[in-house]
Amino acid sequence: MLFKALFTVSLAGGLVVASHEGAHSQIIATPNIEKVCKSASTVTHRRTVVYVDLASIRDSRTEWGLTILNRLELAPREILTILAVNPSTFEIGEVFDSCYPVFTPSEIDEARKSRSAWDKLTTLDPADQQRENLQTYDSRLRNALDKIVAQAGKFKETARRNILGAIAFDKNRFSDPRAFYRLILYTDGTIKEPVIGVPDINSINALTEKYPASFSGAEVAVFGIDGGAQDASFQSTEQVFGAFLLKSWARLKSFSSSLPQQQGFAFPEAKRMDGTFEGGGTQGAVKLALFAAKQGNIADGWLAFSVGRETLYVPFQGDFQCDGEACTLTATCSESVPPQAPTPYFRKGDRLRLGGKTQRSLEGLIEPAAREVFKDGKQNVRYALKFSS
Repeated sequence: MLFKALFTVSLAGGLVVASHEGAHSQIIATPNIEKVCKSASTVTHRRTVVYVDLASIRDSRTEWGLTILNRLELAPREILTILAVNPSTFEIGEVFDSCYPVFTPSEIDEARKSRSAWDKLTTLDPADQQRENLQTYDSRLRNALDKIVAQAGKFKETARRNILGAIAFDKNRFSDPRAFYRLILYTDGTIKEPVIGVPDINSINALTEKYPASFSGAEVAVFGIDGGAQDASFQSTEQVFGAFLLKSWARLKSFSSSLPQQQGFAFPEAKRMDGTFEGGGTQGAVKLALFAAKQGNIADGWLAFSVGRETLYVPFQGDFQCDGEACTLTATCSESVPPQAPTPYFRKGDRLRLGGKTQRSLEGLIEPAAREVFKDGKQNVRYALKFSS
């Protein structure tokens, strides 16, 4: 088969965490990948979901498969789900769903130390068993990609070809509040929708109203796009994808022909809190979602403001630090919201400052980078925020 013949999966994994009890060695030594995924402790709460647009697959272009096999940079036991998407019928088929069966060096060392004489006679060394498990994982993954190639050969285009609408139908997949979702999409970017036609930034509201979705704060990388950043068509398509995802609670991190370098960072359980906002004579409900990798203080997250019947999703990036129970978040908005609006509610660069006990409460302000006033000409533009869990 195509991917069996061409590609091999990267077996790199070098994340160090605290070691587990010696009894864990029995899990490490099992050749049953499903048992490893269910029984082993969680190293990362990031989940990677890959969608492959069947209409974008060509016999002459197999780099998408190489990318999926070798460039995702999964953390130990990170769950990877791969789905084939028909952008005309909106059928979505899951072809692969498994954790990456890798243990950290400290876990391997601990398992070795706890092995009895009988274990050494009857089971493989943990590192040797892991190598075999990765070979099994590799084989299953390549078989899954071959299934996608077979499905692509049967694809028939219709008046509708809308990869964004199709993945919106799969929104229930992003329902775990503990998870940080990384969404990777392979597509050439072609979209056409009856009535709407080829969408542009001016018709994005019609597109999101027709296909509402919530991706729970996912980070999105789109690859397979033809053209370059200087091309007007490329820029227009990127705007459509970015605006649709932003209004659907997801952030477009990259949009290009190839997938940028990925990081195999581990993520603790996402922090999600309910809260309130007040400012400019208005008040309402707001939610906080915070994703901070274990490898540093850098944090990504969202504020989700309920304004009437609409929810405004505001992404931010910044620094998150804790000293004991006392924590501070200093960040800036990474996109203007609503996207492309002449007078957005929030602008890229707006400042967010929160402090408190992260397990229980956080409060602070969001305000413009430079002084502004509300329409009354008296009050500075700022919103007081309070969150609790």
